[in-house]
Amino acid sequence: MQKAIVLVNLVPGADEQAVASLKGLAGVVEVYQTYGLYDVLMIVEGADEQEIKSTITGKLRQNPSIASTITMKVVT
Repeated sequence: MQKAIVLVNLVPGADEQAVASLKGLAGVVEVYQTYGLYDVLMIVEGADEQEIKSTITGKLRQNPSIASTITMKVVT
């Protein structure tokens, strides 16, 4: 199982609704609303790197509430 940490910037005013929708996505195992440079910190898991990439590009970046993401692959 592969893991990635994803830092998310939301569009202004989308906090509560966006966080709730992110919690329900397949592959997303943890979601934390944060204050500071990023609005959300997420942990995404997948069988391999391609599955994680598919979750991020196909589900997260298509969400109109998400302005930008930064992904950090977890090395174990």
